Parts: sequence; C-alpha cells; structure tokens
Amino acid sequence: MNHLPKYTVVSLIWRSYIKSALIPILLIEVALLAAYFATNTFIRDQNVRHLEAQVREELRGMATREADLISTRLAAVSVQTQLLADATQRALMVESLVPEDEPSRYQFSPDGAWVTTQDNGGAAGFYSNVTEVGEAEKQKAWKLSTTDYLMRSLVESSPLVAQAYFNSYDSFNRIYPYFDTASQYPADLRIPDYNFYYDADATHNPERKPVWTDVYIDPAGQGWMASCVAPVYTGDFLEGVVGLDILVKDIINDLLKLQIPWNAYAVLIGRDGVLMALPPQGEVDWGLDELTDHSYESAIQQDTFKPDAFNVLARSDTQELAARIKDSSPGLISMELQQRSKLVAFNPIPDTGWGLALVVDEDEIFSEANALQQRFERVGLWMLAGLVFFYVIFFLWLYRKALGLSRHIAAPLQTLANMIEAIGGGDYRQIGRYFEVKEIQQTSDGLVAMGEKLENSNRRLKTLTETLEKLNVDLERRVSERTSALERANKQLEEDKAEQGRLYEKLRSTQAQLVQTEKLASLGQLAAGVAHEINNPLSFINSNVVCLKDYAESLVEMIDKFEQAVTDVDLKAELQRQKENYQFDFINEELPDLINDSIEGVRRVRKIVENLREFSHSGNTEWQSANLNDCIASTLTIAFNEIKYKAEIKQDLADLPNIYCIPSQLNQIILNLLVNAAQAIEERGEIALRTYADNDGVVLDVSDTGKGIPAAVKSKIFDPFFTTKDIGEGTGLGLSISYGIVQAHNGTIEVESTEGEGTRFKIWLPLKQDDSDKQ
Repeated sequence: MNHLPKYTVVSLIWRSYIKSALIPILLIEVALLAAYFATNTFIRDQNVRHLEAQVREELRGMATREADLISTRLAAVSVQTQLLADATQRALMVESLVPEDEPSRYQFSPDGAWVTTQDNGGAAGFYSNVTEVGEAEKQKAWKLSTTDYLMRSLVESSPLVAQAYFNSYDSFNRIYPYFDTASQYPADLRIPDYNFYYDADATHNPERKPVWTDVYIDPAGQGWMASCVAPVYTGDFLEGVVGLDILVKDIINDLLKLQIPWNAYAVLIGRDGVLMALPPQGEVDWGLDELTDHSYESAIQQDTFKPDAFNVLARSDTQELAARIKDSSPGLISMELQQRSKLVAFNPIPDTGWGLALVVDEDEIFSEANALQQRFERVGLWMLAGLVFFYVIFFLWLYRKALGLSRHIAAPLQTLANMIEAIGGGDYRQIGRYFEVKEIQQTSDGLVAMGEKLENSNRRLKTLTETLEKLNVDLERRVSERTSALERANKQLEEDKAEQGRLYEKLRSTQAQLVQTEKLASLGQLAAGVAHEINNPLSFINSNVVCLKDYAESLVEMIDKFEQAVTDVDLKAELQRQKENYQFDFINEELPDLINDSIEGVRRVRKIVENLREFSHSGNTEWQSANLNDCIASTLTIAFNEIKYKAEIKQDLADLPNIYCIPSQLNQIILNLLVNAAQAIEERGEIALRTYADNDGVVLDVSDTGKGIPAAVKSKIFDPFFTTKDIGEGTGLGLSISYGIVQAHNGTIEVESTEGEGTRFKIWLPLKQDDSDKQ
C-alpha cells in the first residue's frame, strides 16, 4: 500500500471528471466523426463504381448508335455515287445529243490544257496536257455534259456532298460546282496518280463497288476532304472514276452536333488509322491542330495526306486504340492523352473501313461525386474544429469547477485528518466542529464520539485481544470452508440451469420435427429399396444392350465382307434379293439408332435411380458442402408424380456456388414447398423455381399460381400444427419445420401471397457457417 501513488483532492476530482465524463463523450464524438468520414468515403466509392459502370454501358451504346447513324448517312452517299457511276457509264456508251452551247465553252489554255471558260450552270471540264486532245477526246467530254443535271442534283440535295466529279483514265476531269480549272489545276495534272482515282481501280477495288478514301487535300481547292469513289467500266476497260466529296469541316460540324454528356467528344478515324475529323475540344488532348482548310499558294501536284502525328497507329500513346482499329473490333479502352486518363468507346463504321471513337475524360465522369465528397469532408472538418473549440472551453470550465470543489472538500478533510492524528496519538477526547458538508459534519461528530468510545474501549481492548485472536482464527477457518461450499453449489446450479434451457429448446425443436422426420425416413427407406431393386436389372440390361450393339456391328460387318467375297453372279444376286426381302438396308440404318436410344433410356433411368438414392439419404444430418440446384433436382424426382397432374414446373436455375449445409434438410424444405404449392392449385397451374446468388449467399424462390394465403392467417403459417388445409390433408408441421431448418442454417425465409393469385416463398441461405453453428 505504501507504494501506491498519492493524489490531491483537485487531481482526484479532475481525474474523475476525465474518466467518467470527458473521455466517454470524446470517444463517442470521435467515433461519430469516424463513422461520418467512413460513410462518406463508402458512399463516394459506391457512387463512383455505379457511375463508372453506367458510363461504360452508355458510352458503348452511344458509340454503336452514332456509328450506325454515320454508316447510314455514308451508305446513302455510296448509293448516290453508284447512281452517278451508272449514269456516266450510259453517257459514255450511248450516243446522246450534245447541247449546242457545250462545244463553245472549251478552248486550249496557254499551257496546252483543254478547259472550260464559261459557266452555264453546269460542270467545269479540264483535259490535262499530258493527253493529246483530239476529236474523240472532245466528243467524250461533250457527251459527259448529259450528267451535269445529276451532279447538280446530288450536290444540292445532300448536305454532306460538297462536289461531284468524273475523272478519266487519260486525265480528263468533269466537276460540279463550276470553277476556273485552268487557274486551279496544274496543266500537266496526272489524275490516275491520286488516291481518289486509284482507290477505285481494279487493283484496289476488284469488286467494282463504291469505296471511301482517306482524308487528303483536294486539288480542286476545297481543302481537306474524303471521297466516295466508284469505277466506270465499258466492258472490262476502266474508263474512269466518279466521286462525291465530303469536307472534313462538315464532318467535324456533324460530330459537334452529337449530344454527348460528360464533355465528351467524337473522333472519326480512317482505315489507315489517320484522325479524319478532330473537333476543337479534342485538339488539346491529342496535341494537334485540326486541318480543315489549305492555302493553295501553288497547285497540288501529288497526293497530300495528313502528317504522322494524326496517325493513331504511329503514336505511342494510342496503341490499344490502334489494336481495335486493326481488328475492326468495337469496345471500351482506357488510355492516357497529355497525362490525363481517358475512356474511349470505339466502334467501326461498316462498309467504309472507318471508325468512330467517343473520348471522355475520366475526371469529368467523377467530377460531381468528387465535388460532393469534398463538400462532405469540409463539413466534417468544420465539425471537428467546432468540437475541438467546444472541448477546450469545456475543459477549462470543468477545471475551474474542480478547483472550487476541491477547496470546499480539502480544508474540512485536513481538519478531520488533524483530529484523527490526535486520536491516533492518544488524545481521544476531541472538541466538536461545524462543517458545511453534511457528510463531513457527520464524520466529525463520529470522530468525537469514536474518541470517547475508544477511550472506554481501549481499556477493555487489552483484556479481549487474546480471546478475540483465538476466536478469529477459528471463525476464519469456518467462513472459508462455508464460502467454498457455497461457491461450488452456486456454480453447479448455474450449469444445471443452462443445461435445462438447452434441453428445453432441443426438445421443442425435436417435438416439431418428429412426425415429419418419421415420414421422410419411411419415404427414404422406400426410395433406397426401389433404387436398389431397379439398379440390379438395369445393370445387366445396359451390359446386354452394349453387347448387342457390338454383336450387331460385327454381324453387319460380316455380311458386308461375305458379300464382297462372293464372286458368283447368281449367288450374289440371290444374296441381294434376300437382303431386300428382309429389308436389310433399312434394319442396318435403323438398328444403331434403336440401340443408342436404348442406351440413352438406360442412362436416364440410372439418373432417376441416382436421384432416388441421393434423396433416400435424408437421415444424414452431417454438415457438408452441397449445391442447392442438385437438391432441387433430386427432390423434383421424388415430388414429380404429386405435381405433374396439377401444375407445370418452370425452372430458372443460375450457376450457384456450393453452400455449407445439411442437404437432407434442404430436400425437406423444397419438398414441403413443392407439395404445398401443388395442393394450393385447384385445377391446372404453374410452379416456378428460381435460384440466384445474393449477398454472400444463395436464394431459392418458389412461386405458384394457387389460391393464395388469406391475409388474416399469413402471420401464423410458421406456427407448429397450424394449417389451412382440410382435415387429413396436412399436419401443420411442414412450414414450421422448414422455418426451423432455415433458422438452423442462419438463413431467412419470406412469404408474399395474394389471395386468389398465388404465393411466393423466398429463402436465403449463407455460403458459410460459423463453427459454433455446426455442433
């Protein structure tokens, strides 16, 4: 005791305040704040996961829809291109009337090109000086003026088409709308060297159908564009190529019109991986300035395409997207552009080789969730700051209260200490004093009285000391013995009481299950006997059928070899007549199927026997790993005769993980529910069985189209011996036992019923059980 720490009154009061008031309150507040921040983080994470899944699904669907829409519009342009190709072919092959003013529109330029010089509302013409223009060439150019009306109609009726043209193998160009071709084209223009011609030739387009080019600079002065081109043949000779041009800036304008959430944007990609159309909001991400217009300071002498920086296949930061483009496979990918994470939905555009990519910044997707989390965190920090300020003030106030209280207690206690010290020193008679605190006053009065008594008792103390010491030794011994006996009796009493409680619960459960268990045991014994009796003859039936199959194949093989060995013509003919008489070919064709059907029938019977044998083990109450779907299959085998005339059984069984359970008890639940459902159906109905995984467990959903359960008795259906059936049809124990089994498996059972419509039972069972639950 001398080594215990000593405290002042003020420190004791202060420590008492801290232990009994401040620390519990502080812990509660800290726990609440921790729960607040944890809940906030959990909600944010759940929102992010849900939002990400939703965005992925919507982005994938949006990419598919927009790609299909673009494909539809481009398909219309392809149809128009083929229409122009057909009209041009007819104009070249058929002698047609040339307009009177058409020849007067042409003359040779100073550089030797033969060009149109007048705009009569039709197309412009240009014959390069690489071809010597004679009468045949002029007649060809004039005949093609009959296609001007179609070119004009295609350009003016389609918002996508910027210009229509025909390019011949000998570098003649007829193009609408009209422009000064002499000032735009180089005089020695070689048209077959450009992609808008050779992409449609026999080498690149053997199918002779409309095809799309990649993005290039238009020699006709329209800037960056892509073309739909189609060949024009006379027989097998390629006369030239017709084409319809669409401008990159028009494609971008169409992409900008797409209503894509999360500030996402669309990118059009060519079959060679070149970014054909890049909206302004994507230029920063890709580190590019889109090319739409071109400064024509000089004529375009050759194919001019976008630089490699626009090629997805050549960039190191877009290799996953490049793989999608090469395979023409749609899908979602994640990649980094300018050190920012992007989610990209890619979908190929059929018949063009192009692809549409929707690009969204992942930070944009989660911006609202992140902002909400930050607001909650700020609120939490303000709450924390407020609590700190409150507790500082509260601590100071409590400390002042402790000081004041200690002064009221310490002074009287010191006086009492002095009185005790005096009494201890032999000064037994003390003068009474007045104190404000009632308990201290009582202590003071007691000390005065005690002093007087001590004075009187001290005289007798010496005499009684020896006697008391002897009695004390004996008393301690007897008390110790009695205390030990009482402790042993009390412990035994508590153990007996606990054992009685367990036995009572077990007795009540056993009483409810006794009748049903006896019935199932009899059913199991019968099923085991039937399975055994069927399985024995089934084994030799299966063996005989297999042997029969082998013998039949051997006989057929022997007959075939015998027929091959016979060389006598008459004997061979007689053998053929006998085969026809006994329908040998028909038997040979049908016999394998008949034997295989028999083997399959034996296999099915074996499956039924196996289910009967498995169900017959209902007395097995060991916990083990089992599959709920297997329990349903074996129980349906037993209950099928009870059900098949009353209801049609529909099954929707998902792939389930195994659960730790007592399979025989699950069979008992399923059988009770199936029989109850069948008995609830008055005429012909339906029983639906559905299983699925849910929340670390599996769910069995059994519904019927029977007469339902009245609302007034629905709360009683799990009570032992309660039944709504007629006398003799049920004991009222089936659902009570099922409820008890579900509880023993730490599961739940729910019921929904509408009178006149049907009933649904939903049972949830956990995947695992605690070790204490398996005893």
